[in-house]
Amino acid sequence: MKRFILLRYKLFLALLIFWFLLALNFRLETIIAGVFICGVITIASYNVLYDNKGYMYHSIKLRTILVYVVFLFYEIFKAAIFYVYNLLAHHYEPVVFDVKLDVDDPVLVGIIANSITLTPGTITIDSDAEAFRITVLTLAKPGETAESLERQIKDKFEPLLKRKGDLS
Repeated sequence: MKRFILLRYKLFLALLIFWFLLALNFRLETIIAGVFICGVITIASYNVLYDNKGYMYHSIKLRTILVYVVFLFYEIFKAAIFYVYNLLAHHYEPVVFDVKLDVDDPVLVGIIANSITLTPGTITIDSDAEAFRITVLTLAKPGETAESLERQIKDKFEPLLKRKGDLS
């Protein structure tokens, strides 16, 4: 029971601090509204963010995030240059395919899905965090197989986030 209250207490304080940072207002009405709203969110987030065992979300180490962000920006700029060339050359056609990811965390599926969408020329149409599958729309050379397109995406985005030792 003590751990249960401690988890709620930490979440409540974090939400309340965020509330005051966003509001930048310390009038009585704002304080009362903040305490009430943060309390309701804290109570409602049981079995969503945490349960009796602890928090359900396991974060990624800061070093991994920084390396991934640098890599993502590189991929975005590289893809933007190729995308403009492909649009002008008219040598590519749109292709829809599924990517079955080898990760076991729904948060990582979301990060990879958003990374695909940020890369010019590719769009995540759908992501299934339970089946660890992403449906992608991209421009490809005529005749290129879905397996080769899937392999390209998996080779780009999965290795940086899939390291078991980097999950806290």
